[in-house]
Amino acid sequence: PSVISFGSKNRTIGVAAKNQQITHANNTVSNFKRFHGRAFSDPFIQKEKENLSYDLVPMKNGGVGIKVMYMDEEHLFSVEQITAMLLTKLKETAENNLKKPVTDCVISVPSFFTDAERRSVLDAAQIVGLNCLRLMNDMTAVALNYGIYKQDLPGLDEKPRIVVFVDMGHSAFQVSACAFNKGKLKVLGTAFDPFLGGKDFDEKLVEHFCAEFKTKYKLDAKSKIRALLRLYQECEKLKKLMSSNSTDLPLNIECFMNDKDVSGKMNRAQFEELCADLLQKIEVPLYSLMEQTQLRVEDVSAVEIVGGTTRIPAVKEKIARFFGKDISTTLNADEAVARGCALQCAILSPAFKVREFSITDAVPFAISLVWNHDSEDTEGVHEVFSRNHAAPFSKVLTFLRRGPFELEAFYSDPQGVPYPEAKIGRFIVQNVSAQKDGEKSRVKVKVRVNTHGIFTISTASMVEKIPTEENEGSSVEADMECPNQRPAENSDTDKNIQQDNSEAGTQPQVQTDGQQTSQSPPSPELTSEENKIPDADKANEKKVDQPPEAKKP
Repeated sequence: PSVISFGSKNRTIGVAAKNQQITHANNTVSNFKRFHGRAFSDPFIQKEKENLSYDLVPMKNGGVGIKVMYMDEEHLFSVEQITAMLLTKLKETAENNLKKPVTDCVISVPSFFTDAERRSVLDAAQIVGLNCLRLMNDMTAVALNYGIYKQDLPGLDEKPRIVVFVDMGHSAFQVSACAFNKGKLKVLGTAFDPFLGGKDFDEKLVEHFCAEFKTKYKLDAKSKIRALLRLYQECEKLKKLMSSNSTDLPLNIECFMNDKDVSGKMNRAQFEELCADLLQKIEVPLYSLMEQTQLRVEDVSAVEIVGGTTRIPAVKEKIARFFGKDISTTLNADEAVARGCALQCAILSPAFKVREFSITDAVPFAISLVWNHDSEDTEGVHEVFSRNHAAPFSKVLTFLRRGPFELEAFYSDPQGVPYPEAKIGRFIVQNVSAQKDGEKSRVKVKVRVNTHGIFTISTASMVEKIPTEENEGSSVEADMECPNQRPAENSDTDKNIQQDNSEAGTQPQVQTDGQQTSQSPPSPELTSEENKIPDADKANEKKVDQPPEAKKP
């Protein structure tokens, strides 16, 4: 488990830390994955803060800080530092088993993670010194784990096999539809409920027994954090037992509060009635997935389920009833995502020879760009990546400009993003000037959703007309490229990225900051090249825009 406990002499991670959660409640950190990339003022953080045994405090930059006592001193750690501690332990475990240093890795994140959350996870990996080859969506990792071993997949020229993957873990519910051909995987669409998981079923049980103990024993379990944590642990055990038993099962806790023993009981039927509202929520992402992908139930060849919470019989029954077919449990419910990441790491590593398997992921949220018209106060907006657009993917947009201009990226449908900030970042294209004849210059801007699922403006170039010596009346066009351009930083940071180019003269540069602008109708200044990538760019795509290379052992 992702649990870290801080003590006076050391820190423990995993199972050992979870065992100390009751005795060291204030200094044991858990359930922190969803804090990545969020501000302390985020409504989600404020709501979760009330249910935690440890303290959340604001950082100087407005982020989330975790305050604990460590080595008999008070420490304030960022979420990235806490995650880095977990990654350090995993790195040590891998090195102890492999008997060699480990620097390359593939890390999985929920498919609904936004740019800010993904960048935060990459920062955590950088703290540890890990070379993250790819941030992989959970469901894509599951699909890879499923497809790479299948020998009976249809050929490339045949109709693909459609498989739906359903994952209900500790805190989130994700579903994905994938098309499989031999050696090829394409994610057709994803849907999710980021606030539906095993812990929600645990909370239903906790609320039930808190009310029962208050009536029966006059004890308020919520008034003492240690008693509440013990109740959470016992309710989780009871939930697991009810998955394989339909009879009445006891819940007994000795010396619960005030030296009093408490007891209760529940059966599966009562549990399902208690969680009826949660079970109803399961269908919402399933309907959303089928609507997005325009699939019919008959088109689905198989439904694979993973995640510990899918072991609850009522959850299985709900999914099976929706698709009208038996669900498959051929994948390891707990390790499917990790195995998919391991396979992706092996594919990217030169140390392993793995059969070729192409992966095309999908953009979970539509992304748009907004900009100011040249010499006008109005703004234009254009959706560059629609929802479920293939990823990684690049597009080249051409703007007609006489001077520097700004582009702002944002999520097109803020209501559909489980994150309070729709803005991704603001990019400034600098060193743009008019042509010598006074005409507007054509500025080509390359936008990309990279292998990490992060949106970037990777390069900008200006087309300059150069008169020829043979005939002064004629001219040729030359692209003034930005070869040293780095991917743009997240808009929530205070960093400004600007191209380092000694020949900056008339070559555009791109930098970012965190300011925001508003939306308005499309601009006619965006040319028809928006959906194309020049052949030269395609040839260099793998060299320029691929993930970091794995190091040879």
